Amino acid sequence: MGFSESVSEKALLDCGRSCCLCHKFCGFKIELHHIVQKAEGGPDTYENCIPLCLDCHAEVKAYNPKHPKGRKYTESELRQHRDRWYEKVSHKIFVSGNPDYIELDRKLFRRIREILPSQGGSISFMRKHSYGVPFPSNSHDDLRSYLDQCKDPDFEFINSDLETRKSQLTINIQEFHRVLLYAAYSSDDLPCHLAIEPGMKRFTGGSNYARYLQGVEKAETAATQVCEAYDELIRFGRRNLALD
Repeated sequence: MGFSESVSEKALLDCGRSCCLCHKFCGFKIELHHIVQKAEGGPDTYENCIPLCLDCHAEVKAYNPKHPKGRKYTESELRQHRDRWYEKVSHKIFVSGNPDYIELDRKLFRRIREILPSQGGSISFMRKHSYGVPFPSNSHDDLRSYLDQCKDPDFEFINSDLETRKSQLTINIQEFHRVLLYAAYSSDDLPCHLAIEPGMKRFTGGSNYARYLQGVEKAETAATQVCEAYDELIRFGRRNLALD
């Protein structure tokens, strides 16, 4: 037995089918997690339920107290994350018509566009660059600046739909950095440049060349996903905040 249909439906409505931890819109790719695990006597109740995306659900469940690494999500922490997100979603209609809240979201939207301009920064570089060739090591600095800003508690939209799209952009940027961390190294040929598996392009076959191609594909896929999330945030923000 799991959560009843009525409990599941209420939880999914209250979260707007978005993850209560990362705020990403999930659609059908969402799971209902027992805050107190069933094996520990946790009930199938609304109060014991938190909707999570597949990635966050896997992370919450992955902690092993016998081999502790990092910090486990506590039951209280999960409930607070859930309740805050439910409140944000429930106030969406009120927020959307409140001029003070709209102006706060406009300021944050402009701030994001200053950090991540559509032209002359990382976004335009990622649209044009082929990661099969070396690239300047500072070509993604504004992505790092954006992630640094995300640590600021004020760097969050009041409107839950905007925050969901910003969260997706943040997740995609983090994934792009993860790909570069494991696949990009200092270029053999150019100072202050990075390259995917430097030198491996010289090989015409074998596992080294296959690894090079795989690294390039991962970097270009991750870059495309960043640009798509950025475009979605900008389009949605301009429409809903009435900005040029």
